[in-house]
Amino acid sequence: QLMTSGSPKDLKEVGNRYFSQGNFPEAINQYSKAIVRSPNNAILYTNRALANLKLNNWQDCIDDCNSALIIETNMVKGYYFMGQALMEIQLYEEAISALKKAYTLSNEQRRFYGDDIASALRLAKRKRFELMEEKRIRQEIDLQSYLNNLITADTDKLVAQSQSEDEKTDVSCLLCNNWYYG
Repeated sequence: QLMTSGSPKDLKEVGNRYFSQGNFPEAINQYSKAIVRSPNNAILYTNRALANLKLNNWQDCIDDCNSALIIETNMVKGYYFMGQALMEIQLYEEAISALKKAYTLSNEQRRFYGDDIASALRLAKRKRFELMEEKRIRQEIDLQSYLNNLITADTDKLVAQSQSEDEKTDVSCLLCNNWYYG
């Protein structure tokens, strides 16, 4: 049985042990108890944010990161975890902004996280591009359908106004030729 009460430092260590065992709900519980005892400790918030990130609790992660960043404005992990959570809820612009800040701060503070931050930033940019491209394709398809409907309606109207079957065929062919040959 791990300790469930004590100093913020002890609770943080217990939370870290639960986290390393993959027991993220209990890690969150321990970090929360530590935060009650030490509400101005930014590291406690980012630890809980990471546990929330592991549980796909995106908004809780973002909230914890915001709390950490209010206390310590240049906290790399606060921006990094926030960027990851924002990406998961498809807020790509905000995610890119947070991840850029994490990347810049990590370089300024000479805290290198391998390629993790840069990789997350590239992923957010790629996902933003894919979302924009899907939207563009949907708009293109909608426009093409609209134009096809206009052409069909115009052809039907001209054919209906024609006086004879021969004229109907001629008008229909004329419209087809104009459409294809300009």
